[in-house]
Amino acid sequence: MQKSKFYMVMATRFGVSSFILDSGERYCLVVDRSTDLPLYYPNLFLTTQLRNKSDASATIEAAAANLVILLRFLDRRGIDLQERFLKRDFLKVHELDDLRDFSQRKLGNMSATAAAKSIFSLEELEESAGTVTNGTQYSRLTTIAGYIGWLAKHLLDSAGENVIKQIDVMEEQIKARRPSKRGRNNTRNKSLSDEQLETLFEVIRPKSEFNPFTAYVQRRNRLMVLVLYYLGIRRGELLNIRIRDIDFSKNQLEIVRRADEKDDLRSDQPKVKTRSRILPLSDALAKELHEFVAMDRRKIQNANRHDFLFVTYKAGKTVGQPITIAGYHKVVDVVRSVCPDLYAMTGHKLRHTWNRKFSEHMDSMGSPPSEERQEQIRSSLQGWKDGSGTASTYNKRFVEQKAYEAALSMQETSGIRLPVRVTSDD
Repeated sequence: MQKSKFYMVMATRFGVSSFILDSGERYCLVVDRSTDLPLYYPNLFLTTQLRNKSDASATIEAAAANLVILLRFLDRRGIDLQERFLKRDFLKVHELDDLRDFSQRKLGNMSATAAAKSIFSLEELEESAGTVTNGTQYSRLTTIAGYIGWLAKHLLDSAGENVIKQIDVMEEQIKARRPSKRGRNNTRNKSLSDEQLETLFEVIRPKSEFNPFTAYVQRRNRLMVLVLYYLGIRRGELLNIRIRDIDFSKNQLEIVRRADEKDDLRSDQPKVKTRSRILPLSDALAKELHEFVAMDRRKIQNANRHDFLFVTYKAGKTVGQPITIAGYHKVVDVVRSVCPDLYAMTGHKLRHTWNRKFSEHMDSMGSPPSEERQEQIRSSLQGWKDGSGTASTYNKRFVEQKAYEAALSMQETSGIRLPVRVTSDD
């Protein structure tokens, strides 16, 4: 078993410990911090219901964090779930409402010691931290409902049909308390505007007066942003790029799925969520990548021990190691903090920007491909499965944006002149 990390949920005895198995697989356990021992039933659920059906490690870790929310709720309310279920005493309506409200709380990072010294109760501290998004609460209650239903049936495996029906009703009542989950495929434009892009490129330009980074890391950080923008790839795909994936003779980059790779020592391994594929590189981008490898990366201590493209520059025990997800977010956060125009900038918005630019390019062609063909091309470049519907979402967004602009243009050129301001004298 390789190195692990531990997540402590604010002032609670429960947490999630994640680690890397010798096989390279990332896994995690729900543990009791008071004893540092794994909890039997939560981990049995994670193993039998998620790991055994080959769910991704990120999915299992998210479910484990959701179970910590439930354990925390039970601990605060003095509820012994196993004892209650063995007595066929299932959760009451008011307890389910309380669970729903508890699942809305945003968890802070305060330690148990700091919380103990606070003049506020834990309940007050949690409430002051705010609430989570609907999507997060939906995820929490979904996991909790599945676990509670599974646990009750596991403990009462020989119970009659009537008891099983009561368990099913309890599980459905928890699911019924989930908030409406806003669809991922909404038509809101999530890309950066051209004005924001202009600002971004000036901020990351080496030697720019607005560049917030030291000269030592400016080329690396700029190249990370450029690869995201020009190729429209995801964060995990960016951090998984190896030098061997770049064919400089053909100006090509291969995006490769490498789940649970043994020689990737990052416990929170960046994952390639989409299909493997080969992407073309412009001469300019290929040249920048080659210069970075030949002139910058090779000078970093320990970087020659692996061939991941982007590595940590900061002196210390991690120097030369593949840059982590946390390190990537730090780069993005610093860029975002430089200028108000970039306050909402994220790396993933560059993927949305790529899709907007793709739509504009298709629209500008004299004889653009059919909508179906455009979806196929987009899916191929973005790594989506044909027919998944994801590509059509971007086509729909572009069409709706064009319709919006056309409607606005009609209003402005309709010949009807509206008063700029209406006063009481009018």
